[in-house]
Amino acid sequence: MKDDVAGLILAGGRSRRLGGVDKGWQSYKGRPLVQHAMNQLSACSEIIISANRNLDAYRKLDVKVVPDARAGYQGPLSGIESAMKECRSAYLYVVPCDVLGVALDWQVELLKQVQDTGSAWVGTRDSERLQPLLGLWSCSLLPVLTKYLDEGGRRVMEFVQPFEKYALALPDDMHLLNLNTPEAFVAAEKKDD
Repeated sequence: MKDDVAGLILAGGRSRRLGGVDKGWQSYKGRPLVQHAMNQLSACSEIIISANRNLDAYRKLDVKVVPDARAGYQGPLSGIESAMKECRSAYLYVVPCDVLGVALDWQVELLKQVQDTGSAWVGTRDSERLQPLLGLWSCSLLPVLTKYLDEGGRRVMEFVQPFEKYALALPDDMHLLNLNTPEAFVAAEKKDD
């Protein structure tokens, strides 16, 4: 089953909280966020990047790059849907490009949870809240996801709500770093000094 998991990096959003820049190419510790995310997916059978800008630059990373099939930046679920259509694996291990601090073996823990529960989605819960985009998504969800989007749904929390009880809590020693605002970058850099 481990070989049947593709990694998906979400880097296709508008990045409004960062002034509209392409978040995947923002630098942290001297490397773009997309490269940090790629390191987290080293155990996956293939890596897919969901991107809607700078497609040639992402393709130079020698991975599959999939833009949203739906026009108009309809949110991360649109990126997941498009990746599921292109994916050869049964599962997508989804990692937002701006979320760091995930242990390399977190995918293994999520797989165990899928095997134990039979859930089509297993997300991550940190000490503060559910992190619905950091998780394992069965590609069998594609028809349900497409229907949800066709009917105007966009909210990730709403889509995963039926599976929320299967979210896996992070261990106490794992702390996520969400670099989605200028303030978060500044705080992270200060913490590193």
